[in-house]
Amino acid sequence: MSVEGLVPQSRRLDEICAYLAQHYRIGIEDICRLFGVTRDTARRDVMRLDADGRALRVRGGAVLPPSARQVRHYAGRGGASPAKQAIGAVAAALIRDGDRVLFDTSTTVMEVARAVSAAPLHAVTNSIDIAEALGGREGVELHLTGGRFNPWQRSLEGPQARVGLAQFGFDKVILGACALDPEGLTCPSDEESSLKQAMLRQARQVIVVAEAAKFGAAFLHRLCTFEAIDVLVTDRPLPAVVAERLAALGVEAVVAGDGAATPAGD
Repeated sequence: MSVEGLVPQSRRLDEICAYLAQHYRIGIEDICRLFGVTRDTARRDVMRLDADGRALRVRGGAVLPPSARQVRHYAGRGGASPAKQAIGAVAAALIRDGDRVLFDTSTTVMEVARAVSAAPLHAVTNSIDIAEALGGREGVELHLTGGRFNPWQRSLEGPQARVGLAQFGFDKVILGACALDPEGLTCPSDEESSLKQAMLRQARQVIVVAEAAKFGAAFLHRLCTFEAIDVLVTDRPLPAVVAERLAALGVEAVVAGDGAATPAGD
């Protein structure tokens, strides 16, 4: 039996739709990797989903169809969990008065924005919701990147966003993590990976915020290795292999709990 025969097309299409519901976009390479099929089979799957109205075919893959997009607050889909709030409080304490800070699009980064009290604060973000959280505060100078609006993440992306970022210099970037493996950070799409890489290039200090549930997962696109980050804030002790890797690289890792930070891996 061929590898492709192990997962019937009907089930594969359902699982692709489930993936889209979580990530908004799926690439041809992602389908090949997830289901062990050829690129031709992956393209046929996308064409079938497009014909059935279950997905919208785009260059390199598919996205949620307009009828399925839920244009609502990004933070509302993940909720402000106690773990995210604790991480946000610890990361916010790393931001000093007068800092120039870039805020990534992420529900955990949102908690950093909510908790930050530094003033004056020079803030830039590509997140509509984070801009809303920071925009009305006294002492905050807020800028948004340009770019194409992503209704699922309520963020600005694409070439214009990357060009816009190049106009700024930052003391710190607060970066969300899609997934972390023993080598570093990965993303579900090349578009997201490219934008986050542009963020990394513009900041003197890279602070990654991630719940422990993100460890051990992996997506197709490599964002960066751990050498590219300076601080990792999470909510539980790290897997030993990750803790050892960070220690060897001199990356500061802290565990957030009850508003305090302790060395990760202890």
